[in-house]
Amino acid sequence: MAILHLSVEHTDKKSAEAKAEVDKRFNALLKGLKKFDIKENDIVASRIATSPRYEYSQQQRKQLHVGYSANRTIEVTVNDLSILSDVMDLALSAEVNQIQNLEMTSSKEKELQQQAVERAIENAKTNGAALANSFGAALGKVYSINAQNHEQIRHYGKMEYSGRMQMISSETGNIVSPGTYLQDDLTFKATINVVFDLKGKN
Repeated sequence: MAILHLSVEHTDKKSAEAKAEVDKRFNALLKGLKKFDIKENDIVASRIATSPRYEYSQQQRKQLHVGYSANRTIEVTVNDLSILSDVMDLALSAEVNQIQNLEMTSSKEKELQQQAVERAIENAKTNGAALANSFGAALGKVYSINAQNHEQIRHYGKMEYSGRMQMISSETGNIVSPGTYLQDDLTFKATINVVFDLKGKN
């Protein structure tokens, strides 16, 4: 699944007006997301902030107060990667200022990480037994175990997308086909070092 990190920002003369515009864009985004069957518990939008906006005047050689900026950060979890491109297009059409980050993850993260640990354990046993056998010995009891690290490794690969949504370029007026995105290929890795006592073969 993918987690989209979005940002909506607007500057106006009054802080209330800036916030109202941000709220308007956010509500448009929410309405659009419902069409993709994205539930509200897959959306996090708890942070909103307003602050004075200043710009430097070369003529007056000082900072001038030009209004107020309102900013809202939004996280959207997309559980169906086939609609990811459409969701990003929707965000841009709702005048989301920035797609700050696209984070690929898995809903089965804990399960897959546990599988990696179990396979690392089996690998340690197999390699240990083979090494012991080479020296005419057999594995005895486990003396120590050190789980070095558990991690996710992301490899980028091509995610083909063929959708029906079309975008119109604001500069040329021409129809622009949706892009092809690079999808993270997640690898779950576990490293375990095991020290066994050795015993002679019977």
